[in-house]
Amino acid sequence: MDRTTSAARRLGTLGLTTLIFSTLPGCGGNPPQKIDDVRVKQFAGRGYLTDDRYSIATTFANWNLGEHSLDVAWTVPVTGNALPMVIYLPGLGESRTAGDAWRTAWAQAGYAVLSVQLLEDDQKAWSSAAAKRGDFDGLARQRYGMEAAGARMQALAALLGRLQGVGTDTPLLRRLDLSRIAVAGFDLGAYTSMLVAGEAPKFGGEPVLLPIPVSAVIALSPFADFSGSGLSTRYQSITMPVLSVSSDTDSDAAGVVTSPSLRRAPFQYMPSKDAYLLWLADAGHSVFSGSVQAAPDETARAGPNEDGQPARHNGRHRDSNGYGGTREQDSGFGGPMPGAQVLSPTDRAIDVSLIQGVTTAFLDAYLKHDPTAQEWLRKDARRWVGQRGDLMRKKGQASPT
Repeated sequence: MDRTTSAARRLGTLGLTTLIFSTLPGCGGNPPQKIDDVRVKQFAGRGYLTDDRYSIATTFANWNLGEHSLDVAWTVPVTGNALPMVIYLPGLGESRTAGDAWRTAWAQAGYAVLSVQLLEDDQKAWSSAAAKRGDFDGLARQRYGMEAAGARMQALAALLGRLQGVGTDTPLLRRLDLSRIAVAGFDLGAYTSMLVAGEAPKFGGEPVLLPIPVSAVIALSPFADFSGSGLSTRYQSITMPVLSVSSDTDSDAAGVVTSPSLRRAPFQYMPSKDAYLLWLADAGHSVFSGSVQAAPDETARAGPNEDGQPARHNGRHRDSNGYGGTREQDSGFGGPMPGAQVLSPTDRAIDVSLIQGVTTAFLDAYLKHDPTAQEWLRKDARRWVGQRGDLMRKKGQASPT
């Protein structure tokens, strides 16, 4: 195992953060802005620092599990056994290779990360007939509906059964500790993650029992809306540790969540004493994807481009801070709205570093039961986040155990 010393205690994902944002194109033909590496390193050096710093490798496989055929990507430490595991669920329109920044950070910290898009139709959403004709309301209703949500949970149950039933058929699977599993997801994957945590499906349906218990959940850009059961009852069964991550400008391409402030709802209404909310300022939806292909500007409701992806723009009007604010209005393809905030590559890289640090500390606290991570979440994390946002914990919470 390749580790730093305790004195260094560095998360060690800055290189990937720099790679992600240094490859982003500039707007309007201008050369891309450069990242201030010194500023990013200084920020990361004040954050969560872990003893574990593993060399990692990524491999790909296809699993045929009865009616489910799943393309999976493993990002794992090259050494070590009894590895705790994170199952990463990408967002709408993404593949198993999404979430590079998160998967790499967690694997370097000693986690075996399995990335999988559970339904093929979710990966192909932006090339679907509904997307091509600009029917994003219809697309959202379909992909976030009861039937699709149930199918995803069935696929996840099949995947966990594969790990449990034949977990010794490859050297990699023999290295896993299946008593320590977290599920993390972005966007649509965050919705599935919250269903794993105990969220009631918005239109009902029979719950799907998973063959292996899940210890914790991370929801990057969590989903919430007013349809189906009320917010006060939808999250009442969630008692496991949950970290939600979002921002005041977290609007998605399909307009699924009508107001970014709605993404606070899972944290506010779940009774879990181990609920956290990392709430950033001016971080758009693509920041939470953690993907190399994420564009530097944010997405809006618009027709797909020639690649089948939703057209992107730079600006927005912010809605009110309360629930039920108006949908953000975009300026089409012409550039940002007056007063719109567009993060610089350096600020985006800092936000990615921040999310890497907080999510890794959360995993260490609840999967590894690391007292240093527990102490950091309770005392130091909020000070590190500083003016970039806030890390909230339920009032009266006990520290992680």
